[in-house]
Amino acid sequence: MLDTTLGIITLVIACAVFLILGLTYAWRRRRQSVEDYTVSRNHAPTNVGIATLVASMFGTWVLMSPGESGANFGIISLVGYALGMAGIPVMFMFVGPRIRQLMPNGHSITEYVKHRFGVVPFVAIAVSIIFVIGIFITAEMVAITNAVSVLTGSPKWATAVAVGLVVMAYTAYGGLRVSIYTDRIQFWILIPVLLLLLIVAAVFVGNAGAWKAASAAGALSVSNPGSYFFAIVLIIGIVASNAFHPGMWQRVYTVESQQALNRSLWGAAALAIPITFLMGMAGIAAVGNGSVAPFGYPEVAVALFALAGDVFPLWMHFLMLICALMLAMSTLDTMMNGLASNIAADMAGMSIGRDTLMWVARIATIVLAIPAIIVATKANSVLYVFLVADLIGAAVAVPMLIGLYSSRMPGWGVLLAGAVGIVIGALYYPKPDLLSPWALTSPIGGQMFFAFASALIISSVIAFVIIIGRRMVAPSQEYDFAALNSSVGLIDEPAVADD
Repeated sequence: MLDTTLGIITLVIACAVFLILGLTYAWRRRRQSVEDYTVSRNHAPTNVGIATLVASMFGTWVLMSPGESGANFGIISLVGYALGMAGIPVMFMFVGPRIRQLMPNGHSITEYVKHRFGVVPFVAIAVSIIFVIGIFITAEMVAITNAVSVLTGSPKWATAVAVGLVVMAYTAYGGLRVSIYTDRIQFWILIPVLLLLLIVAAVFVGNAGAWKAASAAGALSVSNPGSYFFAIVLIIGIVASNAFHPGMWQRVYTVESQQALNRSLWGAAALAIPITFLMGMAGIAAVGNGSVAPFGYPEVAVALFALAGDVFPLWMHFLMLICALMLAMSTLDTMMNGLASNIAADMAGMSIGRDTLMWVARIATIVLAIPAIIVATKANSVLYVFLVADLIGAAVAVPMLIGLYSSRMPGWGVLLAGAVGIVIGALYYPKPDLLSPWALTSPIGGQMFFAFASALIISSVIAFVIIIGRRMVAPSQEYDFAALNSSVGLIDEPAVADD
């Protein structure tokens, strides 16, 4: 463990550096338009697109959640985690070009829902998105407070307040452009540092004999059915919940062209698999080393850091602290700005002035961050917090996104399919120990699987039945996709991109 004083000094310096960088960049662009603040349309080339996507997708949770999964469910669950993370950009390879084609002047997924399905579905999806991203922000705050606490012994509240206030300040002031600017810096520092940590960690863990012990304990086994169950859960949950991620939808419009979007998404998918899998192997190594035991909470929730305390030299602890702080800020600014920009874009059609919209977005950023800072001082398992949001995504994503392709999917159908999926999935959903279901019993290791599979399958089946039924009963009732293009315009004139 690092000295607490040194840890707090590092925390303060890192936060101060990014506060200065962010505010300086934002000040130079203080006269930006609302368009620039919310989506910064068509300005990012491929290399910037890859950097901002990867930095946005990976937060401090990558140092914890995959390790927790590997420690509890073994190596196959890590394959599912890696494929789930890669599935995020793969999903956007399909829905991203489609929404750019149908709604070229769009800003957010809620804007699409409002014009495609009507007011009631819009309100329901908007509330769901606020809830899901609120959970994502909370999970990231939980991850960084736990990481710094384990590495330095500093109080969780100090980390939560420092990181939360810094990201809140530069994101609320600068919007998406400053988020992308800091993402680029964080990406080019994080990737080589993470690679260094992984290489050195593998050497130390191998010398400690942890891999042999992990194999003997069954953590490297490919015959554990619970590991397969949980791998499927992660693939479904991660991909589906990110259909609600406003930061990802922003970046669909931020890249300079359709070609740049596809290349950026391919690049992000290629990096997602090894990063997630290798970070998760730390959890398996921690089990093999005896640093944690499967389902041994709260220690297993920070498996990598428990392993670090037993095996890694002090200088690696310092690099891990730097990585954790940068990962947290790169993800938090994306989610805070994404949700705030969503709100501003949704209010743009209410005859509200530009200055008012900017202040609404900034205030929303602050309001969303405060409860996350408070909750982060109490919670332990990042993985469980994420899975709560993932269940909602699993139930609602297909009915919502199918409206991009089917002209016969009605708004009431989205509400019905999503609600039934959530209710059925919740019957199987386990408690924070990931083992005990609330209402129904299921095979050991399968509680989460039944929750997520039932939510996804039942909501999807209902959606397809509704579409087929409307085709048979009311063949003339179709949505005109051209209305999305004609109904959704620019909020104001975007500034010329200068970076």
